Amino acid sequence: MPRHFSRRAVLQTAGASGLAAAIGLSSAPRHGFASANTQPWAILSNAQARWLAAAADVFIPEDDFPSASQAGVVDYIDLQMAGEYGQGAGLYLQGPFFEGTPQQGWQFDMTPADLLLRGIDRLNAEDTPLFDLGATDRADFVQRLSERTQPIGGDTSATEFFSLLHSLVNEGYFADPMYLGNYDYAGWRMVGFPGAHAYYLDRVDEDSITPAPPPMGVAHHPNGRPRAPRVIPNGGQADG
Repeated sequence: MPRHFSRRAVLQTAGASGLAAAIGLSSAPRHGFASANTQPWAILSNAQARWLAAAADVFIPEDDFPSASQAGVVDYIDLQMAGEYGQGAGLYLQGPFFEGTPQQGWQFDMTPADLLLRGIDRLNAEDTPLFDLGATDRADFVQRLSERTQPIGGDTSATEFFSLLHSLVNEGYFADPMYLGNYDYAGWRMVGFPGAHAYYLDRVDEDSITPAPPPMGVAHHPNGRPRAPRVIPNGGQADG
């Protein structure tokens, strides 16, 4: 079934159309920041986006730096799951299947997007949705999920689901902002990474230690305005 994206795409992000072509989308991915748009996500439902925001902010809560959802991690995950990686390009997804080793890569008959989104839907159906819990209960839920061995919904590996979720959150917080996460270089500023500066010719003759330049991504434009992450109501922010 073909995917449909609004023509109102992420034009504020430099290189978005080229990125879309590179990851296999027919046009720039549908972004969630136009309030008048009736289809705010490329592949996520609103409930899935709210769940991801709540879970991601357990991994990376707000402190001196933005939380995961505030830094656009949900937008990053939405883009990745709608693209070739999430849709399983290059993965062998037809039987027969034999038990493999972790070194042999993906070992499932579903795509990464299927694993993630099916798992979220079934977890929401099992119990109170994560985004409806208070902060302490959210943390407890994520802790139990990390230790869970029972499949989700009977056929979805909880271990692999959690591993994929954890990996995507980290990627979204620290990847180049051109992939829609790491808003305003939150992740790079946290760890002191200067980003994709190509050269330091203006500094090679300096005899003293000079402050590192501000973070700069591949698609950085000095006069451009960074694209703000989508605000997810009752998603990443929890009471209690």
